[in-house]
Amino acid sequence: MIVSVVIALLFGYLVGSTPFAFLLGKRKGANIFTEGSGNPGATNTLTLFGKRAAGVVLLLDLLKGFVPTMLTGLVTGDQTLAFWTAAGAVLGHVFSLYTKFRGGKALATAGGALLFLHPVPLLIVVVSYVILLLLIRYIVIATTLVIVGALLVFLFTPQVLSEQIALFAMVTGVLYRHLPNWERIYLKNEPKIGQPVHEVTLERLSLEKQEWVKLSYWITMGMIFLAFIVWKQM
Repeated sequence: MIVSVVIALLFGYLVGSTPFAFLLGKRKGANIFTEGSGNPGATNTLTLFGKRAAGVVLLLDLLKGFVPTMLTGLVTGDQTLAFWTAAGAVLGHVFSLYTKFRGGKALATAGGALLFLHPVPLLIVVVSYVILLLLIRYIVIATTLVIVGALLVFLFTPQVLSEQIALFAMVTGVLYRHLPNWERIYLKNEPKIGQPVHEVTLERLSLEKQEWVKLSYWITMGMIFLAFIVWKQM
């Protein structure tokens, strides 16, 4: 079973690593990692290249989560392996093999994977996200609240442990890529929804403090994971 999980994870990772936003930007003579918000996703593509390009990137990012997850599920008939393929696809987007492990926030990729795995709960999450986004107007706050809420529901309801671990890995990767946004929330220069990036200074903490934030994040998530495993064994 462990070998099958590793294969499923690697399959998802290799597909999820495909950096569509970066490739599209490169085709247009731009480096999406250094322009706009610096995030290789549909939102930054919209800012830099317009609606059509953003729509293409969004669709492709959704598909690179949905297609490998669906293929694993249909070929093996094992939803747990499909979950690990989904985790691999999300982690591939977050830590892309093809861009020196730089990546994006993976919301579209995660959404594509969950569209196959749990379409109804995903719809609830999306509706909740839109409502919170309209109320709060900060993407990072709405995203974090909805993702953490959905994760807690999945962890503390009867589920297959391996699938819970896979989802935890997905969420950990997604939230990691939102750390720069939380830095800007702290510095009070995070743009609200609808506010063009060029109207704010995307200032961040010093490089030393950024490293401390990352280290603190991984330590915290590691402790939460260990506490969860201990709790499940009780």
